[in-house]
Amino acid sequence: MQPWLIVLLLLAFFGVIVFAVMMLRKHFKIFQSTEKPKSDREIAEEEVERMTETIEDEETLRLMEEEVRAHARKDEAPTEDEALAEEMARTLGVVEDEETLKAMQDYAAEHPEEVERASEEDDKD
Repeated sequence: MQPWLIVLLLLAFFGVIVFAVMMLRKHFKIFQSTEKPKSDREIAEEEVERMTETIEDEETLRLMEEEVRAHARKDEAPTEDEALAEEMARTLGVVEDEETLKAMQDYAAEHPEEVERASEEDDKD
C-alpha cells in the first residue's frame, strides 16, 4: 500500500469520528454541555481570589499600609531628571555577574561595529 494512501485513510477515518461526535453533540441532549460560559469579570475575580491571601498579622498589615501611604505622596516621587539618572546608573553600572560579563565581551568581539558606534555616541555627549 502506498504511504500517501495510508495517510489519506487515517485522515478520513478520524474525520468521520469528528463528524460523528459533532452530530451527537448537536442532536442528543445527553451529549450537550449544560455549563454556561463565565464572564470575563467572574474569571478575573476567581483568579484574584486564587492568587491573593488575606493578611492576618497586624504588624505586617500596618507596615504595608505605611508603605502605601509613603508611595502615594506626590512630593516623594522622583523628578524626571532623577529617574533618568537612576536608570542610566543602573544600565551603565558595573556588571558583577561573570557569566553576563563574558557574554557581553563575546558579543562586543563579534560585533565591533556596534562598539565603535557606541564609542562615537559617547564621544558626542
